Amino acid sequence: MGWLWYPFAIAFNTVALTVAAAVVYPTLALAPDEVDHPLLAQMGRTKDIRTLHWLQQQAQRELAQVSPPRLSQDFQALAPYFLWTQVVYRLNQRVDQETTAAADYERALELATQAIITRNQAREEPASDQPLLQQEAYLWQAAIAQLEQISPHSLMAEAAATKKAEYIAAAEPVAVQVELTESDFLKAIAEATGRPGAIRITLCHLSGACRNYQGDVPPASPASLIKLPVAVALMDKVVKEGIDLDQPVYVEPYNWTENANGAKIFVDREYPLREVMARMIKESNNIATNQLADYIGWETMNQTLEERGFPNTTVNTKLAGDSTLPSVNRNSGGGPNTMTSNEVTEMMRQIYTFAHPGDEEILDALVGQYDWDFGYRAVNQLRNKRVAWIGEKTGQNSRVIGSTLAVKIDDERYVMTVTIDNSGNQVMLREVIQGVIQHVLDEGHLVTQNRQ
Repeated sequence: MGWLWYPFAIAFNTVALTVAAAVVYPTLALAPDEVDHPLLAQMGRTKDIRTLHWLQQQAQRELAQVSPPRLSQDFQALAPYFLWTQVVYRLNQRVDQETTAAADYERALELATQAIITRNQAREEPASDQPLLQQEAYLWQAAIAQLEQISPHSLMAEAAATKKAEYIAAAEPVAVQVELTESDFLKAIAEATGRPGAIRITLCHLSGACRNYQGDVPPASPASLIKLPVAVALMDKVVKEGIDLDQPVYVEPYNWTENANGAKIFVDREYPLREVMARMIKESNNIATNQLADYIGWETMNQTLEERGFPNTTVNTKLAGDSTLPSVNRNSGGGPNTMTSNEVTEMMRQIYTFAHPGDEEILDALVGQYDWDFGYRAVNQLRNKRVAWIGEKTGQNSRVIGSTLAVKIDDERYVMTVTIDNSGNQVMLREVIQGVIQHVLDEGHLVTQNRQ
């Protein structure tokens, strides 16, 4: 039976050796990161790579001197070997980290140098300005990304942080210029109306690639487009407080104002909260909006919008139809309602990518929009099978006309917002929307343009 015992003996000796090593020096066998040694302490204090290399060589020499005889089972004699193995491992790891950090830093410097060369080339070749601008922007971002790979614990961390700040400062104006250049087609569309100063346009692919013309300039009024931010704030409250959307909400008589024909929310009645929100969007119901302003609260609404990254969108007043204002809690005292096409378009982008819990409820309402004279009609008039309307919120009063809508072009989805100040010209609004869509059809998708 000796031949049966031999494999078990080998297995037993291997296990015994491992267990004994843990007993002799448990911190080395089980938790190498906790090894305490003067060389490692010196490693933690050193400020230059040459010292690290010297420490690494010292440890490797020590390890070579304590290497145990083959198949040694003298566990006490093995303890120094285990110790120096871990010291060498830690030093090798640190040297590798610093070597990589130094390489990342040098590569960042090379990319920055190429960015500066590209900038100078653009000045000498104005005809090639746009592609060179894009190349410069890419090089600055690549240099920044290279620096971001350097560990904050590296010897290069301080130098990398300084360079990163320099490169960000250099990259920002280039990125702005690139965006302006890439948005020139929107400027041309606005100028074709004869009233470019009155136009605001923002177009975003759902990936986040955006173009805009005066997108950060508030229109004369948000009109009913402000109902989208109200819906965003409502769903934030519903999710945070665990509110049931089937909960009934009483519509106060003092929130009455004129509504569009066919609106179904009336005062002095109860409706499920979901229906109040949906009708606010679908039929642009003013009474529903006013009741939700009370339900959410001015402060909560605006705090939510700011936290979501929309500081220029504020809900401060209830809505009036033809002439009648609500008689109670008309406003927050903070001025008129405000918005920008950039921020409302980003809200749409987040809703259509389900960025927040509850977004699906708002999307359902946008898809059920009753007003088909703005974006919906503009898309249909194109008669292009590559384009499909997939949701919208319209807005119009005496000071502005506008729409924020979602469209599918080929297999890509976009959201856009278009407003025209001091106009009720639906034809002009549709022409602007059609011009934006036609540009994407003719020139290619924003995500494709960004990758070039």
